[in-house]
Amino acid sequence: MLGKRLLILPDGVPVDPSRMTEHRAFIDKGLKAAEAEVADAVAMANLHLKPDTLTKSLRQRCMARYRQVAVIVRRLIFLLALSIQLAPARPRAQRQAASQPGVEDVTASFGPQLGAFKLAPAKITPRPESFAAAAGKKPAGPVTAGPLIVRICLLLKAIREPDAHARRLAFTLRRWRTRGESKPFIGPSAGQHKLRAELGLVAGLLPKLLGPAMEDWTNTS
Repeated sequence: MLGKRLLILPDGVPVDPSRMTEHRAFIDKGLKAAEAEVADAVAMANLHLKPDTLTKSLRQRCMARYRQVAVIVRRLIFLLALSIQLAPARPRAQRQAASQPGVEDVTASFGPQLGAFKLAPAKITPRPESFAAAAGKKPAGPVTAGPLIVRICLLLKAIREPDAHARRLAFTLRRWRTRGESKPFIGPSAGQHKLRAELGLVAGLLPKLLGPAMEDWTNTS
């Protein structure tokens, strides 16, 4: 990146403007289309009314839509993260000593937190046979709507705050490169025909844009 003028963001992270603006309009339009797709799913299940339960079939349809949109949003944020040139890594500070007896832990009063939208897919591990046997048949009837609502809220937060999520992902990508991990493979998105026309077009173009954006990634595969 030598010889290029960098833009310094408020948090001290420099960004190459030529790469940042190259796909920015496309990313913004893609996120807007993704938000509209999520709004359709919310309206389909009346999630804005915060129901306690959903039918299994309705939850399955919503989850299928959620997974499709989540993949596209992750790829859009990935494309944005690739434009961020991080400052040199600093040595990690030593961890603080354990709290002393008699010191109150105020974080316990914060209550349950929503968590974060996962930007990188979880590693696939074999499922122990004992888990499959213990699972058994799932109970019939309606299912709890809460977990789906939380997923939707986290997805919408990622859509509305892409820069913050992209900066977080940029650090993850640097760790991957430092460890010499292989360049991520970006395949075609499934079920594009089921999405809105604009979002389906975005999904189809993303693999073609992400490939050239990772040209400088050393592939160790």
